[in-house]
This record gives sequence, structure tokens and C-alpha cells, in this order.
Amino acid sequence: MRCMTCGGEMVLLNTLEDLTNPVLGFERETYFCSGCGEAEQRTVFNKAAKEKREAEIATMLNPPPVAPPAPADRPPAPGLLRRVLARVRG
Repeated sequence: MRCMTCGGEMVLLNTLEDLTNPVLGFERETYFCSGCGEAEQRTVFNKAAKEKREAEIATMLNPPPVAPPAPADRPPAPGLLRRVLARVRG
């Protein structure tokens, strides 16, 4: 990418998600010119970031189902030791 002022090479310094835009996927990139030292910010669209963010939101809005608890009125199942002792005793 070239600098708009001097035509020198621009170096990417930072990328942040643009939360001011209501559409997901826009990022604000900060560039620094190696020739004149001028900093510049540009807004770009990142499709992969948009899809990742949408998947996170869908996971939060649709959590996995939780199994219902076992009924409390059933007596607990006898343990292995009880069954072995019952057979030994006859």
C-alpha cells in the first residue's frame, strides 16, 4: 500500500474491530509511512472476522440444551458391593 502524501510504502501497525459501524466485519487499520512518517487509518471489510463474530453471537443466543435432572422420587440404585454381599449371604 502506498502513502497518499509522498508515495512511500505504508506499514500496517494495528488492526481493530470497528464497533461504531452497525454492520459486522469492518475493521479499522492503522498504517505508518516509511517515507514521510505520516500515520493513516483506513476502514476495511474482513469477511472472515464477520463470520467468526456471527458464529460467536449465534452460540450465545442459542446455547446447547441441558438434560433435565433425574426424578427425585426414584430410590437410588443398589451399589455393586451390596449386590455382591447379597449373593454371598444367600
